[in-house]
Amino acid sequence: MKIAHIVPLTLLLFHLFFAPLSHGQIIGPLTSVNIGGVNMYCTSAQGQRVALFIDPSVNQYIGIASSNGFPTIRLGPGFFNSVPSSVGQFWFLHECAHHVVGANEAHSDCFAIKNMRNIGLITHPNQVHMLLTQISQMPGSNVHLPGPARSRNIYSCLMN
Repeated sequence: MKIAHIVPLTLLLFHLFFAPLSHGQIIGPLTSVNIGGVNMYCTSAQGQRVALFIDPSVNQYIGIASSNGFPTIRLGPGFFNSVPSSVGQFWFLHECAHHVVGANEAHSDCFAIKNMRNIGLITHPNQVHMLLTQISQMPGSNVHLPGPARSRNIYSCLMN
């Protein structure tokens, strides 16, 4: 099983992919996006490269992973333009995780935070304070734990 791969890339700038788009304009499919100076791409559990789309219609959802014949991730540029790089990187990896570990949100959170640690985006637990604060304020849903519990689970995954 392949996990998300992240390779530093200095030639592409974050704003090339997340520049303001006119209402409804979708960019893609892309093979990678640059978030905070890190070129990010996703490989599914079946070894397929996941097609990426920048789609303003999903801003309120951060991103959406789906597989309608082929794996895709649609990312909301409004969200990614409004958060620090490390937060955007986590959410990209979370969406990628759905193509690796399935629909389980807790497993996707764990995959994302461990992946960030394993590739060196997180070198000390204090670096996730901003992310965990954001998540702790999120409401729960029928598939997501309430924010405080979700935040604790992510921290626990990071430490294991």
